[in-house]
Amino acid sequence: MSKKKKSVRSGKKPEQVSRKQEKRKHDEFFFFVPDQGEGMAKGVVIALKVLMLIVTTICCVVFGIFGPVVIWNSGSFIESVADNPGVVSWLISSCVYIVGTFVIMLGHSKIAAVIDIIAMAGSLVTYYLFVTYAANPDITVGPTQLYMPSISLTVMAVVIAMLINIPKWLDKQAVKAREKAPSILLDDDDDK
Repeated sequence: MSKKKKSVRSGKKPEQVSRKQEKRKHDEFFFFVPDQGEGMAKGVVIALKVLMLIVTTICCVVFGIFGPVVIWNSGSFIESVADNPGVVSWLISSCVYIVGTFVIMLGHSKIAAVIDIIAMAGSLVTYYLFVTYAANPDITVGPTQLYMPSISLTVMAVVIAMLINIPKWLDKQAVKAREKAPSILLDDDDDK
């Protein structure tokens, strides 16, 4: 007797998986990784990932990397900002946001959410450093409009992680509840 493995995806034996299901497995659209939630959440996750790529490109690559480089290499009023440690913090937190976006595209939404929360703390540290170490009272908060929008990446990463992982968690809880619940179909009449 040979036991045949059940298909993980459908719970059926391999020969019972229809061609349509087999074809759908290969023809499904997915954005970098196939695990993107279920139902309507899948569309929202894909849209958030696209938006996340756009915001990362604008806020972290263009402003977050090129911004500090321009501040360090140019003169005029920026000299008072160039010596501020907030510029280094801005550059580092932008790089961490880029890593978080890369990780979420690989399908590790929980890890990416944690990375983006760390980067958000870096953005808040950047704000604090610009406020406390401002050499020029006219620019006490630094280029806030350039680095603070990156915080929206943290919100997107957390929402993506929730949309992907909460349904999985609810399914696991339902399976546990079914395992714990006694079956009403069992025959308890042992005293015949």
